[in-house]
Amino acid sequence: MTVTELIEKARAHSTIVGVGALVLMFGAGYGVGFVRTTAQIKNLVANIVPIREHNFKYQFISPLLGYNFGTAKQRIRDTNLEDKLATYVHDQYAQKNAQNISVYFRNLGTGVWAGIDSDRPYHPGSIMKVLILIGYLRQSQVNVTTLDTYLLYSAVTDQEANLVEFSTPTELVVGHRYTVRQLLKTMINKSDNGAETLLLDNIDTNILDAVYRDLDIKIPGEVVDYTISPDEYSAFLRILYSSTYLTEINSELALSIMSNSVFKDGLSAGVPVGMPVAQKYGEHIDFDATGKYPEAIEFHNCGIAYASQYHYLLCVMTKGAYTGAGASDEDRLKTIVKDISGIVYRY
Repeated sequence: MTVTELIEKARAHSTIVGVGALVLMFGAGYGVGFVRTTAQIKNLVANIVPIREHNFKYQFISPLLGYNFGTAKQRIRDTNLEDKLATYVHDQYAQKNAQNISVYFRNLGTGVWAGIDSDRPYHPGSIMKVLILIGYLRQSQVNVTTLDTYLLYSAVTDQEANLVEFSTPTELVVGHRYTVRQLLKTMINKSDNGAETLLLDNIDTNILDAVYRDLDIKIPGEVVDYTISPDEYSAFLRILYSSTYLTEINSELALSIMSNSVFKDGLSAGVPVGMPVAQKYGEHIDFDATGKYPEAIEFHNCGIAYASQYHYLLCVMTKGAYTGAGASDEDRLKTIVKDISGIVYRY
């Protein structure tokens, strides 16, 4: 029986079970304690609420995306893993290798989770490219020709792409046309900003914005200084793994594309070679109040690891001082992500 079925069954039978058991427990002399326990259980169940989409304004259905566990979330928290992670994080702070480190872990089989400062907001950088992927796959469910549509990479688009932070030379050629399917793979696998820019310029923004609204996460275009936490970002990965937002075929396609990334540092470096990890990384430079001088660098890596024993979600976001030493600033943060990935895998 699935978690969803268990929750619905608990809701349906909580009153009957409570009354029946209450009679038995009173007879055994445990009435007062059981009343309190039953009330706590009913309160926990009542706080588990469904998260439903409202993308296409259906008339007769309300698709389920997942559940907000409310106060019940604390009952499935892995404090032992948190202790191990906290020890490592504090050591990194002591060595001044980072200013902020946030971690969100979730066992996708049991729902057990762990977090270290997982509600702290960060500037996401390229990890938000996953949302463009979801948006286009969602659009393809309305228009089946979407993924095979050709888009022209123009000189104007190329100039726009070169303005993107951490921009490396795109492999796209000005004047050439590419299918949306090709662009999505290039954008995710190689974090290509040319592909991202071209895709963003042609996406149905109503569908893209709806992804955020359905998950009750703020929309980038409506916020001046956009940030997101590991806890919030994990929702995008969960709906892909559970296939509760896209079709099963499209959810599988999205995670398959993410598993073929050429980026092998961070999460992938912390697990055995060859173990699949569907992931995306992102970088961002924070400037001072004048907007002229960099003062911090952020590096994030979030994904789903497919270990043989179980599948789990891991999202690590970090921030460190910008020293101007080039790659070494970012490498320290990448090493932290790799180490945390190893701690979780070996746990």
